[in-house]
Amino acid sequence: KALVSWGGTMFEYLMPLLTMPTFDYTLLDETYRTVITAQRAWGERNRLPWGVSESAFYAFDPAMFYQYKAFGIQEIGLKRGLNDDYIVAPYATALAFDLFPAEAVKNIYYLADEGAMGEYGLYDAIDYTRSRIGKEKSAVIYTYMAHHQGMIVMALINCLNDKIMQKRLFSYPFMKACEML
Repeated sequence: KALVSWGGTMFEYLMPLLTMPTFDYTLLDETYRTVITAQRAWGERNRLPWGVSESAFYAFDPAMFYQYKAFGIQEIGLKRGLNDDYIVAPYATALAFDLFPAEAVKNIYYLADEGAMGEYGLYDAIDYTRSRIGKEKSAVIYTYMAHHQGMIVMALINCLNDKIMQKRLFSYPFMKACEML
């Protein structure tokens, strides 16, 4: 059971967990868990790492800059054709640290083995889409996006420090007043 999104991206679902708590036995909590489970299952079926979300991909504009758009999986997205592309973004895996830490760490190691680790951290994505990469297994997207790196850092901070970023936001009385919603 899960709410569906337009794009079926990890970002659409899990970014709120960086600052907002989840509560057991709620539709949102079940949605978060279902989304991660669906993404993991999609990766297993394709024998690839998981974490499909918006990111750069292996296509270039006239100035040879990577292109960027939302990618997701059909099982949790309404937009047709989501399974035509398979781009894995490491930050999307990091967003799952809070709910599935062991599985997320395992996937990060998988991504690192696939070439996603660079001098300054995790690259933006790996593109596995046959129509773009030809006979190669994958194409690493050798760029870093500050907002994706920021999500990785916040997810790690929350995971390692008992959800401190969520607690900080909800330490403000006006946010605490909305918690019941």
